[in-house]
Amino acid sequence: MPLTRSYEWLRRDTDALPVDVFRILAGLLSFAYFLSLLQQVADFSSPDGLLDHDLLHRIYWFTRPGLFHPGFASPWLFKTVFSLACLGCWGVILGYRPKLCAGVLFVIAVSTYRWNFIVMYVDDAIMHLTLFWLLLLPVGKTLTLSGIWLDRQNCWSRWRECRVLGMSVRCLMGNVCLVYLVAGLWKFESPMWHDGTAVYAIVRLPIARMPEFWGPEHSLWLRVANYGALVVEPALPILLLWRRGHPLKWLGLVAQLSFHLGIIATLRIPYANMALMATAVLFFRDEIMSSVFGRREAEPLRPQAPPRDWGGRLALVFLICLTLAMMRRLPVVGIVHQPAYALLWMVGIAQDYQLFNWIDRKNYSIRYRVHVTPPEGGQWRTLPPGQLFPDSLRALLLQSYLHHIRWIAVPKAHRRALQQAIMKRLARRFCRLHPVEGDITAWSLVQRVRPGRQRPRPFWRFLIEFRCAGTEVVVDKSRFDPR
Repeated sequence: MPLTRSYEWLRRDTDALPVDVFRILAGLLSFAYFLSLLQQVADFSSPDGLLDHDLLHRIYWFTRPGLFHPGFASPWLFKTVFSLACLGCWGVILGYRPKLCAGVLFVIAVSTYRWNFIVMYVDDAIMHLTLFWLLLLPVGKTLTLSGIWLDRQNCWSRWRECRVLGMSVRCLMGNVCLVYLVAGLWKFESPMWHDGTAVYAIVRLPIARMPEFWGPEHSLWLRVANYGALVVEPALPILLLWRRGHPLKWLGLVAQLSFHLGIIATLRIPYANMALMATAVLFFRDEIMSSVFGRREAEPLRPQAPPRDWGGRLALVFLICLTLAMMRRLPVVGIVHQPAYALLWMVGIAQDYQLFNWIDRKNYSIRYRVHVTPPEGGQWRTLPPGQLFPDSLRALLLQSYLHHIRWIAVPKAHRRALQQAIMKRLARRFCRLHPVEGDITAWSLVQRVRPGRQRPRPFWRFLIEFRCAGTEVVVDKSRFDPR
């Protein structure tokens, strides 16, 4: 029966070396990710940062399970935890108890995105998912520091012949294919992807690397990229799963790398794209072993895995649950979306593969103007907007809530309180880092990004007027004040 044959194919063993190459790549990427979290402690994780964590825990009660809680968190706690996480990444890289290290890193990553929930984005989602898969994969059999130390002469030949259980490896490949398939198909619901203007709007967003570089003169090339993405992304699962050595499979590799490198070059979303590129070593594990060690036979037809492959079975259950969670729009099956998603949330997994299909609703560019008026009166002067409104990716996501552009749903009853807290903490950060005397006033300009269309006359909206009292802030007027 087809179902039986598919299960037997899942259970076949596979070469261990490519799996551990992926382990090393994931460990290096995790190190860079936790290092970035360490650098962002003052602005986000710290209780004195830009996020009011007490308010967030009241709004999003389901984010409370985790390592960090209001009243028991401090900047030094986060710096210590993230420093230990960076150290734990080297346990994964060097193969020293990699699953234990990955488990600790997974708990830290999950606790962090729940703590900073409203500024969570795709990098956080893919990185904690990658750490979860390291718990299920048969890692640590090869490419370990201890293996080299104990048997320097024969370790390579032993690793070359090492085989491991393959079910979890193929389930991870299935998860990657699910990402491409769901994200690609969701884009067909977007009018801007249909008319070829989505990529233009995306590269002009504040989260882009050079939003001011792109203009109407680039519309033709960006339109080509738009339709290319519509074709390539949903086609990647078919190409990457083609039979070993087939030209179409190599075409899939070129398409996968080009797709992600293009995103990295234009948008500030490096970790998710690098993690997905790293999975190429699993899709091309046979080709890698063939090119490195000469021609080898295809994987054996009979399953070599023992009957109790708990990691593989758990991986299969996880993949099925994740697939059901992504099927919210399908009839009949869609009713299990919420239970499946709730089950995933209970084990720390937060996934939603609607990537850039939201561009029709959130294609806005935001500019700021900041003035300071001396206390004795006289001519005001302009301040760099970045002093009040930092331009890091998380800061930009946070600022969008001020303009009713919400990446995470906010209950209507809490929206004004959240906006007020964000604006006041931005002002407090300004007074702490750039204290000046006088009245500071800020305005914002929010505009739609649409190529080839007449823009409306700019309309600057007042945001806040405040003064610095040392490192504290005194708010005189605010657009978000309920009064």
